[in-house]
Amino acid sequence: MKPSPLRRCLLGLGVLLLALPVFAATRPSPRALPAMPPMLTKLAAAGKLKVVSQFATEVPGLTGYIVKGKGGGNQVVYGEHGYLFVGHIISPKGADLTDDYRDRYSPKPDYASVVKKLDSGGHLIHEGRSSAPLLYVFADPNCIFCYHFYRMAEPLVASGKLQLRWVMVGFLQSTSAAKAAAILSAPNPLGALHADEDRFDTAHESGAIPPARSQSKALQEVLQAHLSAMDAIGATGTPTLLYRDGKGRWGAVVGLPTKEWLDQYAGRKPLPNRPNG
Repeated sequence: MKPSPLRRCLLGLGVLLLALPVFAATRPSPRALPAMPPMLTKLAAAGKLKVVSQFATEVPGLTGYIVKGKGGGNQVVYGEHGYLFVGHIISPKGADLTDDYRDRYSPKPDYASVVKKLDSGGHLIHEGRSSAPLLYVFADPNCIFCYHFYRMAEPLVASGKLQLRWVMVGFLQSTSAAKAAAILSAPNPLGALHADEDRFDTAHESGAIPPARSQSKALQEVLQAHLSAMDAIGATGTPTLLYRDGKGRWGAVVGLPTKEWLDQYAGRKPLPNRPNG
């Protein structure tokens, strides 16, 4: 998966990578939070990102921030004594506290609203039995992890156990948008998608579909709308899946799910707690 624009922006400004262990794995006690690091304040004032929330961490003196870039997607950064840090905090027991902070302090996406917008916008590629469990799949034509998902999912689709609605995006490589446009503008978009994946070049991580020579404004707007939908659910890479749980609530899996997760979803069984292994 490609790093988010926000991460590239922060790294490009030379911020330091945090590599400090935490001293405790307990929930921090409430305390007054310090002022934001000057660089974070500057980026926010310039409109390059928005600070969504601020919180105390388990590391003494270290404050966490949930930030959102122009391209969308939430990221956790940290501040201490005016310094800005980007990276993951790993506890002495091996827990990734950064992922926990992102889940705990990020605003919860309105998945159902995103699904409704995707359906009303058209240009989704449908396959599978209509009565089967449904997944919306955000996919880039040059995404090798989307290719691996395709290989796992197609036998389930063919056997009538899974229904897919592919949401094409194009951002991973310079040819991605043109290849996505070629798939969506083909007389048979599903056939074009299969052609792209069936002959996927794994050595060069390149889909087989030739890029479209030109892209209509309408198709450009469709691809941008699909990227905006990804941003709205906080996804920064492909594949991203939208699924409905046993209680009918929509949720998301960012990244390649495990075969166990996909098999259990297709079989309408309780899902494993860790969809990505």
